Parts: sequence; C-alpha cells; structure tokens
Amino acid sequence: MWRVVLAVATVVALVVLARRLEAADLGERLRSADARWVWAAAACSLVPLFGNVASMAALSPVPLPVGRTAALWLATSFVNLVTPSSTGGVALTVRFLQQRGLPLAVAATTIGIVQSTSFVVTGLLIVGCLVAVGRDPDTAVSLPWPVLGAGVLLVLLGLLVVRSWPRARRFAVDQVVRPVRAEWPALRRVLTHPVRVVVALAGHLAVPLGFAATLACCARAVGGEPPVALLVLVVVGSSAVTAAVPVPGGIGASEAALAAGLVATGLGAEAALSAALLHRALTFWLRVPPAWVALLRLRRQRAV
Repeated sequence: MWRVVLAVATVVALVVLARRLEAADLGERLRSADARWVWAAAACSLVPLFGNVASMAALSPVPLPVGRTAALWLATSFVNLVTPSSTGGVALTVRFLQQRGLPLAVAATTIGIVQSTSFVVTGLLIVGCLVAVGRDPDTAVSLPWPVLGAGVLLVLLGLLVVRSWPRARRFAVDQVVRPVRAEWPALRRVLTHPVRVVVALAGHLAVPLGFAATLACCARAVGGEPPVALLVLVVVGSSAVTAAVPVPGGIGASEAALAAGLVATGLGAEAALSAALLHRALTFWLRVPPAWVALLRLRRQRAV
C-alpha cells in the first residue's frame, strides 16, 4: 500500500512541478537576475533546514542522529507536496520518532512541544519586527503601529468572547489548556537543560530568519531592497496563509501571498512576482527531487 501511495505521489509531484516551472518561466527570469544574489539566496535557503534539525534534536527526549533528522525534514518537503496544511510532514515526523523508540503519545507530545515553542518564538519575533519597522523612518510601509493596535484589540476581543461565551470557553480549554497541561511535564524536563533551550530557541529563530534572508536575496537579485524586518513579516504571513488554505504544498497560495507582501514593501509587481517565484523555487520546488530520494532512503533504512 505504501509503495502505491508513494508512486502516485511521485507522479503528482513531477506533473505539478513541471507545470509550475513552465508557467513561471523561471529560466528567463533567472537569466536576467543578479547571479551573486541568487547564489546567496540558495545558501540562505538551507538555514531553515538546519534550524528545524537543531530544534527537533534539542527538544527530543531521545538522541536523534543529525544526518537522518536532516533527511527527515528534507523528506517532508516531498510529503507536503501531496498533503494539505503540512499534515503529511507531521505524520512522517511522528513515525520517525516512533521508529526511534518513542511511544505514539510521547512522539505526538514532542511534536506539540516543538510546534508550541516555535509559535511562541515566532510571535515574539513578529512583535520585535513590528516595533523595528514602526521606528524606521525609511520604511516604505506606514501601517505597523495601526496593525499592532488592531492585533491587540483582536486579542482583547477574543479574550472577552472566551470569557463570556461558554462554548468558546470550552473550545479554548479543549484546544489550548488541556494540550498545554499534557505537554508541560515534558517541557519542564527540557527547560532544566539550559544548553538545549538555547539550541532550540536558536533553531526556531533560524527558520523565519532564514526564509526572510532568502527572500531578501531574491528581492535583491531582481533589483529590490526591502527591509529585512518587513520580510520577516511577509514570510510569516505567507506561512499563515499557506497553512490556512487546504492546498497541498500551498501551491499558488504561497506564491500569491509572497508576491502581495513584497508589493506592500514597495517592490514593483513584476519584480515582486519574480522574487516570490525564485524564493519558492529555492525553498520548495528544487527540494522535491532530493526530498524524494531522502524519503526513499529513510524507507529503506526503516527510519519512517
């Protein structure tokens, strides 16, 4: 059964990849781009991979081999191409941890800890970027402070709804309070190791900053120079849109969100589209073939 699913996924991935590359006409766009910044973007695109490996290894209750963990995160790029909202990647990671000897409940809890701490770190990074952008007189976008105020208002409104509406309160307890209580003992054991905490935090920061650096290099390759703080917001917003749209691999939604974000930073529409397509090619599409090989290798090694 697994081989049939893998074969179908491979065919789908190749067809979609070929059509996306044909529609984007990346060859023509790359010929007119600054090669130095393209190579810099390619190097920066590897940073999120190392960040994911570092955070996973630091927060795992069992030792994880760096090589296989890197292959796992690479393989998720292929699995996420044929599953919506990264569900396939999460399932593959849980299976990987199970093969390392963790029970299903512990493996799922570990994934929950990684995602929860990543969410907190990303949230703090967003606040920092909003503050930095709001204080920068050279920033082309003048909305961060109103956006921040609207965000605070929405949070307060959400708390009011949770407090006054019993159904919302039950939902908050089931989706937030109980998972946090279930994960807290394992998280507390991790927090007693300062080195692991530092490595995990560094890994979590490396993911959005690496993607933002890649996008910055892509923008410079086509002649743009948007502020890095704004690009962090664009990358995080694009990830949120991709996760919300139930499309395998975020195909179309991610490119559109990145291009719209770059236009909001002051980049021209054509340059923004080129930078967005180049960014997606480096961080997703060009990873598909090696990700497929990594998945096959992990299957042969019975690591997933």
